[in-house]
Amino acid sequence: MEGESPEIDYYRRVEDLFSSLRGTPHVLSPRDFQLLRSWWRDNIPFAAVSAGLTEVFARNRDRDDADPVVSLSYCRHAVKGHAKRLAAMHVGGDGGVADTSEMKGEVEALLTALAAAAASHAADRPSVTEVLRRIGDQLKAVGSDLSADLLDEQLYGLESSMLVACWEALEAPERESIDHRVTGTAASTASTDKARRRSERALRDREIRLLLDLPRLELGG
Repeated sequence: MEGESPEIDYYRRVEDLFSSLRGTPHVLSPRDFQLLRSWWRDNIPFAAVSAGLTEVFARNRDRDDADPVVSLSYCRHAVKGHAKRLAAMHVGGDGGVADTSEMKGEVEALLTALAAAAASHAADRPSVTEVLRRIGDQLKAVGSDLSADLLDEQLYGLESSMLVACWEALEAPERESIDHRVTGTAASTASTDKARRRSERALRDREIRLLLDLPRLELGG
């Protein structure tokens, strides 16, 4: 917000991102706030925090037996790892950084696609529109001055978050209709319960994409 100090803005952006990835409003605990404060004091860039959080949430979604991510502390090792990678990238050479103008162009194209998708649902699915606008804001915060690998990781995490949030934003009849189709198809093709659950998730993601005409958040797409 206008008039906020850089430190307060940093806290707010991290808290907003964490809430968005969880799909529900979230107030940081005192312990989490101490961790967040240590990141600020240690000059951990927001890009590293964003990369760490999106990585953990995406990895969590890919695991059928994973506990929900309810605290920033779940993400501390991933954030630390990305901070080291960013430092090495800036100090030790190009670190695999792609042409800045090319990366910026790809990010801008994704932002345009997200904005178009959000506008197309403004009348009939305002909750979906809000999700897509929020994902767009997160992508703007990520920026394009990263290595291609790091940006790819963040895009993967944002896409995972987008699909989950869009699913939750659909009306119950739409979810029920998708579930009916997905369950029948997965049951006829999967040989184990774990395979069935993975198949259901993949099929549901495809149905969500088709229904909402969502862009794929990836480089070179």
